[in-house]
Amino acid sequence: MDVTWRKRWLAGGLLLAAFGIGCNPLTSVYFLMVGVDPKFEPEFRLANQEKETRVLVLAYSAPDVRTDATAIDRQLGTTFVRQLEERCKGNKEKIYIVPIHQVEKFKNDNRSTWKQMSATEIGGMFDVDYVVDLEVVSLALYEPDSHRSLFRGRCKIDMAVHDLRKPHEGPVYKTAFSTEYPKTRGPIPVADDNNVDKFRDMFVNRIATDICWKLTAHLSQEEYKCD
Repeated sequence: MDVTWRKRWLAGGLLLAAFGIGCNPLTSVYFLMVGVDPKFEPEFRLANQEKETRVLVLAYSAPDVRTDATAIDRQLGTTFVRQLEERCKGNKEKIYIVPIHQVEKFKNDNRSTWKQMSATEIGGMFDVDYVVDLEVVSLALYEPDSHRSLFRGRCKIDMAVHDLRKPHEGPVYKTAFSTEYPKTRGPIPVADDNNVDKFRDMFVNRIATDICWKLTAHLSQEEYKCD
């Protein structure tokens, strides 16, 4: 390994480590001193305070999706479900989310027909209150024109929440959003093949966080962490 490549590998590893944690320690100190960390409310609160809310997450890729990563929809669904469960628990919200492996089994058992079914039809088969529909329209891991030497994730997702009590009224919440990672800092050098998996995990985690923020409250401190 020559000196130039060794420096590049080390720089990429250090940058990935930095991006993997919150990197504004002064912010954490501030909130510890003040003792109050207010929350930002979601655009659409998924959980019902009075009873347990049953949810199905349906994550899939559009037919003509443009992506650098295979099976990204399943990874996104798994990561999002884990985060949403943890965040709702932290917010003392009662929620049950159908395990992703059950959803994937349903897809495999109905490989030729499930995409022709509506989100509410699928949700009815699982006896849930809401279906969170996540369609990955595009996703890329690399900075454009960098010849895959720099990471900067970009994605577009069409998101809809369907209320199974109102199956014929259309989504009760709908948004088309895009995000990139990192947002405020420069792209991250690609160090080696192992870096690809690590960056992909970090990027998907960032996407899942953005989606969770739309459905349950989050600490304002999170807004100050670098990404």
